[in-house]
Amino acid sequence: MQFLKSIQDQLEAKYGVSTGLDIRKFIQLKKDHPELGSLLIHQHNDDIDLTVLLDRDIFEAWNCSARAVSVPCEEISHFVYLGYNHQRGRNITRLEMEIQSEVDRVLLAFHGNLDVSKEHQNLLYNEVLNSSYKKTHYEESRIIARNFLTKLKHPQTWSELEHAKLRKFFHSDLSEKLYLTYKT
Repeated sequence: MQFLKSIQDQLEAKYGVSTGLDIRKFIQLKKDHPELGSLLIHQHNDDIDLTVLLDRDIFEAWNCSARAVSVPCEEISHFVYLGYNHQRGRNITRLEMEIQSEVDRVLLAFHGNLDVSKEHQNLLYNEVLNSSYKKTHYEESRIIARNFLTKLKHPQTWSELEHAKLRKFFHSDLSEKLYLTYKT
C-alpha cells in the first residue's frame, strides 16, 4: 500500500499542504462491496471518522486500465482535500471535493510519479474533458473541472504558471473555484 501513500505525499507536496495523516491507516480493501472506490465519512460532533474503500484487485490491476489508476487517485484526493480543510476548520461541500478530485486525477496522471502509460494519461484527461454523468452530482463537478482545465495548457506542457494556478485552485473555496473557472 506504499503506492497509496506515495499518491498522498505527491498531492500534499504539489499543493504545499500537510494533513498529518497516513492514508494507509484509513484504507479498507474489500471485494465486490457496493461502495468500493468511496471515501466514507462519519461525523461525531467535531470529530470525523474516515474510511477509504478500495477493491482488493486494484493492486493487481494497477496500470492495466485507466479506471484502476483513476479510482485510488480520486479517493486519495478526497482524503487530502478533506483532511487539510478539516485541520483548518473549514467546512467543504461534496461538490467542492468532487471538483478538486477531477483536477487532481489529471494532475497525478501527467505530473505524478505514477507508472501511468501515455495511453492512460490521455484516457483520464479525455474522461474529464469529454464524458458526463447525466443527472448526478458528478456531472456538475466534471463540468466545472473541465472548464477550469481547458483554461490551462494541455497537461503535458504545464509550466510553473499552470502549477501555480492549480495550487491557487486547491486552496480556494467553492466560490473562488467558480470564479477561477469562469472569469474571462
